[in-house]
Amino acid sequence: MGENRTGPTLSVPRGVAVIGTIVAVILAVWAAALGGRLLLDRAGPPEFPDGDVRDWATFADHLILGTAADEDRFDVATVLWTRQGAHPVGRRITLEAETTEGEAYAVPIAWLDDGGDDGRWVALSADSVLPLPGGKIIDSGGTWAAEHTGESPRALATELYETGPHPAAVPYLYESLEQRLAAVESR
Repeated sequence: MGENRTGPTLSVPRGVAVIGTIVAVILAVWAAALGGRLLLDRAGPPEFPDGDVRDWATFADHLILGTAADEDRFDVATVLWTRQGAHPVGRRITLEAETTEGEAYAVPIAWLDDGGDDGRWVALSADSVLPLPGGKIIDSGGTWAAEHTGESPRALATELYETGPHPAAVPYLYESLEQRLAAVESR
């Protein structure tokens, strides 16, 4: 009647328990990183400062006019503006931006260097992808381009040339987008 019955117990050597805990933590960190990466991949293209003309002149490589060829390719008809030190752009590019096939757009694009010769073109932000029905700016996407609603996108290029980049980014114009961002953020 007064017996203590707890059942069988499992005895794990301390070293095995420590290794098991380390493996569990590594797997949890790996799963969290993988899950975060999947969420970022689904979140769409990255966003960079686009609020005013100086942001475009600092962080974009080019202001292009063209037509969405399909869901990720873009036919560049004209390069309206190019930042000093910009990565060269071709006539047909893969572009991370939300566009509709066959529609014309003005887009400030930036080259994201993935290391080595690898990289990719992205729109500066989702708001900066400007549809051009009839060749005129009708939707500014909440950017400074609203000042030019109803005008030709050439007006944007003129203002970009007249404004120029953030002074803090000038020494980094031939460097990566990330370096220009860091220079402006640190000031």
